Amino acid sequence: MRKLKNPITILGIASYATTLVVANHASAQPLEEVVITAQKRAENLQDVPVSVTALSAGELQALKYRDSTEIAAQVPNLQASNPTGDGFPIFSLRGISMSDFSLNQSSPVASYVDEVYKGNPAIQGVQIYDLERIEVLRGPQGTLYGKNSTGGAINFITRKPDFERSGYITIGAGDYSRKETAGAVNLPVLDDTLAVRLAGTWTEADGWFDNKNPLGIDDGNAIDEYGLRGSVLWQPSDSLDVLLIASTGNQDAVNYGIQAYNITADGVGAGLYGLYNMLGATTAVDSTRQGLSYFEFDSDQQLHRKIDNSAVALTINWSLNDELTLTSISSWDDGNLTNPEDVDGTANEVLRARYSADAKQITQDLRLTSNHDGPFNYITGLYYAKEEISNQTTLGFYQDLDMNADGLLNFNDCLDPLYINLGLGPATQAGAETEAILNGLGLSLGDFSPAGCQAQNNFDQDRTSMAAYADTTYEFGEGYTLHLGLRYNQDKTELHNFTALLLGNDGIPLLNTIPGDENDPYATAPNDSFTDKQWTGVLGLDYMTAGGTLYYGSYSYGYRTGAFNAQAFFDPAELTTVDPETLDAFELGFKSELLDGSMQLNGAVFFYRYHDQQFLNVDPVTLAQTLVNIDKSEIAGGELELTYRPLPTLLLRSGLGYLDSEVKKGELNGIDLQGNELVNSPELNFNITADWDVLQVAAGTLTLHMDSSYSDSHYFDVFNVNRLQQGGFWLTNARVQFSAADDSWEVALWSKNIADKKYRTSIIDLQSSFGFDYSHIGAPRTFGADLTLRF
Repeated sequence: MRKLKNPITILGIASYATTLVVANHASAQPLEEVVITAQKRAENLQDVPVSVTALSAGELQALKYRDSTEIAAQVPNLQASNPTGDGFPIFSLRGISMSDFSLNQSSPVASYVDEVYKGNPAIQGVQIYDLERIEVLRGPQGTLYGKNSTGGAINFITRKPDFERSGYITIGAGDYSRKETAGAVNLPVLDDTLAVRLAGTWTEADGWFDNKNPLGIDDGNAIDEYGLRGSVLWQPSDSLDVLLIASTGNQDAVNYGIQAYNITADGVGAGLYGLYNMLGATTAVDSTRQGLSYFEFDSDQQLHRKIDNSAVALTINWSLNDELTLTSISSWDDGNLTNPEDVDGTANEVLRARYSADAKQITQDLRLTSNHDGPFNYITGLYYAKEEISNQTTLGFYQDLDMNADGLLNFNDCLDPLYINLGLGPATQAGAETEAILNGLGLSLGDFSPAGCQAQNNFDQDRTSMAAYADTTYEFGEGYTLHLGLRYNQDKTELHNFTALLLGNDGIPLLNTIPGDENDPYATAPNDSFTDKQWTGVLGLDYMTAGGTLYYGSYSYGYRTGAFNAQAFFDPAELTTVDPETLDAFELGFKSELLDGSMQLNGAVFFYRYHDQQFLNVDPVTLAQTLVNIDKSEIAGGELELTYRPLPTLLLRSGLGYLDSEVKKGELNGIDLQGNELVNSPELNFNITADWDVLQVAAGTLTLHMDSSYSDSHYFDVFNVNRLQQGGFWLTNARVQFSAADDSWEVALWSKNIADKKYRTSIIDLQSSFGFDYSHIGAPRTFGADLTLRF
């Protein structure tokens, strides 16, 4: 597989595998039909001519997913990480990803809940509870979906009220003092007219990242969250249904821990603590993680990551007649996020960060869907969205070092190095004395600026999106369908009240760095705005054989709107904007049912031309950050997905993904990137799941579940530095469940990462400035039990 560079070769292997399996067919059972709404219609998954992976409610329960990033293990060519915590998943789909995790950015892989776009992490919230299914669409979504995205879309579809009285409650416990409960109750209020569904979840667990700080600080990567959702369905007639959904969520847990990785000989802090130890200004030393195991760190910070959000969505479906349905989806979201981070993961304060955002969003989607008996059908509509974000980011450098050695920690520890660096001379007498000592060692206090400082920026961003779209199909001949979709997009982004300051370690404002008015530390940069206007769409041809096999081919064009750089701190030149990124996508695929319906084998191959990918460019010497475009990349690959029920008691699912990504033209920091792989783009990824009813007795059924996934080696940086690479690894999980014969209760034991595999989910290069690489690590082995009662 590593030598396969031609997607057509993958398709050929799929056909050969199909022939091989059919030749060895044994007694099997038909699979259940999977209905999805990926194209805004309820359709059989096997009839939809796009590459989609769907995870049902039952599968999600067996997989024991809580965080949305976990779904990547079961979706070919989807990778995920959460470098800023559970509330901000970063997805990479078919090699399309983002490198700038700023809270004002829109992801190239868009997330939706019940067709409502959830862009900002402050409004995403707790999502995986009482779901009907999750759908992952690969490729540009430039026609039907509310927010244009180059990589794809992830849809979380919640369970809706119905007119049967029902409910369930699940309680569970596990290691790390894990406690959890989830449940729902469905109540018909008026027969066949009004129904209500209430659902909720709550999970609490101690952190699994063992903090060895002798001060007894709490462990990192804790869980403390809840989600509540209320849904009301009103169907006053056969032609009208109204669904109102209100939800709220909260996270308030001890934040994730960082593992300092690839530490240089001078330690975390690049030797600065050792130097000041010699000067008698501190007793701290540069950490080397000596004596710490993989799942241990020694942070001095136990602040909580806090996310609060609320949302209301109103969906109205009105059948105007037998052939036309008018749909309106209106939504309101409000959320805030505070994320304090010990960036170095040690007992010293080498690097500190604090991210906060308030976000408000309203959206309106109005569309008309046809259901004509003739060959021509369509979905056409208008879309509007308004997003308002207030953002603050603070970065602290060596906040615990007395930089001028005057015996005090205050703003002068920032001013002395800063003034000397700017050629202004020391700000204090203590600074002058320290500078003289350092000069005797061949050093200067100015070399360490902005040590002792905090860099902070604040801004408001408004984004207004409007679109008109039409998605059409025309059936002709025997089994042929032509698909044409077009969308006109207009996105206006406005930046207001931007300030960038340097503050002392005591929080006192010292210098306005953007626009640089030292006489007014609160002066704001001039307001700015830009508008992107773009046509996007899709052209496809499908063929359904008499035997029910679907073949399809398509060309689609997607775009992701431009952005302001939220990481501008030190210089007006950092306050940049980037052009929209665009994607030309070519895809061929098939969907087949074999062995009398007991097997489904779906596959797709694709070729992408990726233009103007948005990248955060960090200068390792000055720490200046600018948002830039990488000119051109190409990605080729494919997926195979197999579902098979060889026996009534055994269900097998498997997926295989292949990627070949390459930068064709572009540079960062003057380094030519041509020939490099894109980030988070493993060449191979594989998953397999088995559910086996091993014992059936009068009382019930014992089921064994196993799922395992493999991710090939991949880079976390586009420079393809070997030390910033995760090697290939397997993760395996299991669940043993006994279900009552009348389905009134079930009890289960589960374990995740059974082999206690050690792996990293992100690495960022900080060696040259701070003597280490910033790293998030994956969770160790966990286990637990849960009991579900249904009524």
